[in-house]
Amino acid sequence: MVCVPEINPLNSMEEKTRIESAVQHLKEYFETRWDLFVLNSSERASDIVSSIAAVLLITVSLLFVLLFLSIGAAIWIGHSYGDSSIGFLIVALFYLMIGIVLYIFRRSLIKIPVINKFLNALYRDEEN
Repeated sequence: MVCVPEINPLNSMEEKTRIESAVQHLKEYFETRWDLFVLNSSERASDIVSSIAAVLLITVSLLFVLLFLSIGAAIWIGHSYGDSSIGFLIVALFYLMIGIVLYIFRRSLIKIPVINKFLNALYRDEEN
């Protein structure tokens, strides 16, 4: 004789309820994780954008200061040599030399520090 186990409809209903409950908990868990990811990403993005805005405002202010100092130096040098165009030429050559040095050392002076600063801002919250 073959023994066939009885199927209790009550056990089947309980299993179905437990599975539905587990699936619901998994959905809630993944939705919460997604919300946390979005919140952390938004916080990092706003931190980076505000840092960039602050750097841009400071840079623009300093560029105006540098512009007026350069004009003043060019006029002062020009008066010293008796020709204002020589003063502007000397200031332009000075900036050309700075530009050449920055171009030669652009990787170590500009690229790497900017990348490091960006990555530090991006991953700062994960370390805490």
